[in-house]
Amino acid sequence: MGVKQSFLEGRGEWTLAAYHIVKNKLLTTDPNRPGITVQVGQQSSRGLEASLSLGLWEGVRGDVNGALLRTKYDDFIQTVSGRAVSYAANVPLGVPEHTANAWASWAFLPGWEARAGVQYIGKTYADVANTVTRPAYTVVNAGLDYRPTDNTKLSLRAFNLFDEVYAVASGTTSWKLGRPRSAELAFSMTF
Repeated sequence: MGVKQSFLEGRGEWTLAAYHIVKNKLLTTDPNRPGITVQVGQQSSRGLEASLSLGLWEGVRGDVNGALLRTKYDDFIQTVSGRAVSYAANVPLGVPEHTANAWASWAFLPGWEARAGVQYIGKTYADVANTVTRPAYTVVNAGLDYRPTDNTKLSLRAFNLFDEVYAVASGTTSWKLGRPRSAELAFSMTF
């Protein structure tokens, strides 16, 4: 269920959504044995998501959004060392229960736009027993776009400006690190 509304003569917009999702007979990969698929009996999620977008003044826009999520295994039994172990009520692998983003953009000249944003991803679990935690992280990104014509765009994007060391995926024995400070230049064209 959700609601969406625009205000200030279209300069602003907000959304709010709440949901409850139940999935049965899911298959998941064991993070420590990627070739092994495990059957999950049932998993459920309850969440609340909100966003706000606002044109602050001519050419300047701010966007914020966030989500609170409670997801759990409702029915998940796995054989461990020859005995059945229930993981019911545990949080599924790699699912953050809190996320948030904030972005600002500024169209400072015709055809030019600068952007900067902060992204927060909450802690996640790296095993079904919820004994190994991948820490929360925050990264700052930025970008600059130039549109020489209506159908072309040149973009300079900078990622992880403060060179935060963070993991985007993990198992119980290893982590996959996120992108270090980096930049890319892209050209795009629409037809």
